[in-house]
Amino acid sequence: MNKVFDLEIITPLEVLYKSEVKHIRVPGIEGYFGILAGHTPFVTTLSQGEIKVDQQNNESKYFATSGGIVEVLPQKTTVLVETAEEAIEIDIERAIYSKERAERRLKEKAPETDIERAKAALAKADNRIKIYKKLKPDS
Repeated sequence: MNKVFDLEIITPLEVLYKSEVKHIRVPGIEGYFGILAGHTPFVTTLSQGEIKVDQQNNESKYFATSGGIVEVLPQKTTVLVETAEEAIEIDIERAIYSKERAERRLKEKAPETDIERAKAALAKADNRIKIYKKLKPDS
């Protein structure tokens, strides 16, 4: 059995990642799960979280995602996500600012504040910060 498979991570704006990989771990709605070459075909929904890609060179890449869907075939996996950002590309200052802004909005409880939107912004910022710090723990 072939030990690698084709992977594409696609956002509405671009093909963010395309390569042959050994393994991918994605955030399903009921928790994280892994995919290897030869996996049984299926399609499922992804939640916000971290995508970990184990490349052929034994290095890993990490992506922050806001969720989407994944289609798994024996020799190809396609991840379609609303947003995704490679960990090394995350603007940590912007993520921290977004978190602080969302926290302020939730704390102030102004009548015009969309609480659900503020909660989603806070969760997205927390996710980006967590994934960034995984690569740069001293930040």
